[in-house]
Amino acid sequence: MPTRRERSRQISRTDLYEITDPSYFDSASIDTELRRVFDVCHGCRMCFNYCPSFPSLFDAIDRHEEKGEGEVAALTAKEIDEVVDLCFQCKLCYVKCPYTPPHKFAIDFPRLLFRAKLAKVRKEGVRFRERILGDPDRLGRMSTGPLATFVNWANRQPFLRALTEKTLGIHRKRLLPRFARVTFAKWLARHRQATAEAEPVVLFETCTVNYNRPEVGIAAVQVLEHNGKRIERPDLVCCGMPAMDGGDLETAKAKIAHNVAQLAPLVRRGMKVVALGPSCGMMMKSEWPQLVPTEDCRLVSAATMDIGEYLAKEKAAGRLLTDFTVPQGSVAYHVPCHLRAQNIGAPFRGIFESMPGTNVEPIEQCSAFDGTWGMKTEFYDLSRKCSGKLCKSIERCGANCVASDCLLAGINVTEETGKTPLHPIEIVRNAYGL
Repeated sequence: MPTRRERSRQISRTDLYEITDPSYFDSASIDTELRRVFDVCHGCRMCFNYCPSFPSLFDAIDRHEEKGEGEVAALTAKEIDEVVDLCFQCKLCYVKCPYTPPHKFAIDFPRLLFRAKLAKVRKEGVRFRERILGDPDRLGRMSTGPLATFVNWANRQPFLRALTEKTLGIHRKRLLPRFARVTFAKWLARHRQATAEAEPVVLFETCTVNYNRPEVGIAAVQVLEHNGKRIERPDLVCCGMPAMDGGDLETAKAKIAHNVAQLAPLVRRGMKVVALGPSCGMMMKSEWPQLVPTEDCRLVSAATMDIGEYLAKEKAAGRLLTDFTVPQGSVAYHVPCHLRAQNIGAPFRGIFESMPGTNVEPIEQCSAFDGTWGMKTEFYDLSRKCSGKLCKSIERCGANCVASDCLLAGINVTEETGKTPLHPIEIVRNAYGL
């Protein structure tokens, strides 16, 4: 007869991670799979020092075991909910886990916890805060342009931040991104493009670049045009990840469908879609086909590349210009979790190393920001604490410049170290002397 643990480690039905499966939102099915996966994690514990979900899980199991109440089977609904809520979907556990598919245990911890979160939101409804944070396009439209100066001023006022904390649950101490007076989309519309003969590339600049850091998008345009590319930028909206983070599945799917309708015709003409943020790139590659399982969506997903990945492939093919003229000194390069989750390594590293007078120190530590999770009152302190290893590594290496593909990850770095990371594409632009 198999033991209890052997029974709990039977091969998982991986289709239960598919949102189109009839059992996806079934609470009994979710509870069974959660306890099966938790039992495997309890026996391994390799992820004990990753996101807060794992210490919460292992501490709860140990408490029950010490009381003689059992192990995973004794976990209460409240304890399981805490594990789910503390997961900020960095995906590191999936990257490191020895039991992911095709292993018979078929563990996908982040996807399972996200499934549990979606089922809870479907039952309880999307909270007001999640609707606000889940629509960065609406926030961006309201906060850029002539209102940008006022909004940025208001976000620095203690009284107004205390009011925002009380009404929205965004921590009063959290450094918020500044809004731009001129968005990247408006800048690009005014920008004189390269000739029609240049090779076209579709740019998915991300909401953060469009509304908060347009200088990153401008640097990307400069680098791509320097390498003989012409920028296509159709009428795009948010990738849907912020809405999905809040459990607002229908809003996420609507945004994906809109973007696919804009991008598919361009992809069918042979163009690549280049994303300037690893979270958006991962969303487009991995989640879009799950949420909107159409042929056009799969086509767009397959044509999507991270900007570093795209440039690295251009370099490998001998098409990337290496006429770098300006040394960049020592660069502490934070390699974001969502970049590693795409299984493309640190593509900018090789480009940095081809620059004269430039030394690179890659740092593979989690920033624990995750877009909206690190802004929320109940998770702010944990977010700062979990980013400690990254920030200490940056300070220890003593580099004169910090870089990160993830601009939101840079907020924790700025709060802890006072240094605001550049996007790697800005360093490439600077090295070209553009």
